[in-house]
Amino acid sequence: MSFLTIFFISFGIIFLAELGDKTQLMVFTLALRYGGRPVLLGAFSAFALLSGTAALVGKGLGDFFSPELMTQLSAWAFILFGLFMVIKKTDEEDREERSSPSSGAGFAAALSLIAISEMGDKTQIGTLLLSVKYQTFLSVFLGSLTALTLAAGLGILVAGRLHKFIPPRYITPVSGMLFIILGVGTLLFSS
Repeated sequence: MSFLTIFFISFGIIFLAELGDKTQLMVFTLALRYGGRPVLLGAFSAFALLSGTAALVGKGLGDFFSPELMTQLSAWAFILFGLFMVIKKTDEEDREERSSPSSGAGFAAALSLIAISEMGDKTQIGTLLLSVKYQTFLSVFLGSLTALTLAAGLGILVAGRLHKFIPPRYITPVSGMLFIILGVGTLLFSS
């Protein structure tokens, strides 16, 4: 098969698997808080790391960590991140309303949360299986990375539109609650 055929097969499968996934909600929530650019760069970096690992190795971290453990870790990371956002001190929120959160913080939050939550996820496993099936790295990697980045970009676009209608003082607590709900939902419905 040609490079482009494998690229589009990988893109289509991974993009459809990612639509409506927890990562889109996470990117959406982070973009409300930190803005689109740093979150997209962090998400892209995490996707590149994980998709590259899966496509190159052909056998992700599943040998070392069970998918159940990775799901539990990501759920608790969501809950802790959400609690941190909800419980923050009021004077800190006042300072943040006057000055926007740093791009570095948005990049770091997106990179770390997505890297943890996507490890062993269906899209990483899908990338791994596509790489094994087609015995190619570059076309599978680029197809997967493009699909994940486009899906994240859609979440960021929606967040950018909503950001115009949500008062700044509500963004952090609402984002925190979404993370907590996402974490609890993952723990309850991951079996």
